Amino acid sequence: MTKIQLTLTDQEAALLAGYGSQLGHNVPKTAKFFIKKAAEQILNQGVIPVYEMSEETEQRGLEALAEHKAGRTTKVTDAKKFFEEL
Repeated sequence: MTKIQLTLTDQEAALLAGYGSQLGHNVPKTAKFFIKKAAEQILNQGVIPVYEMSEETEQRGLEALAEHKAGRTTKVTDAKKFFEEL
């Protein structure tokens, strides 16, 4: 979860307060409502960002996958113990 702090102009705060009062919401809850609705519209449009990895990272990932398939990896159930034993 990400926490966001916003600075609003008096006019922006008044608009949110006015709209929110119709729904029984305070300004922060109203702002959150608008952000949720905007995110929902973006998802419905299918506009989801795709971040491509670098060639080097992709190659390293493919090598790691091949090592895993070949049985040359170790299953770690206790990360703290694993790193202490390195």
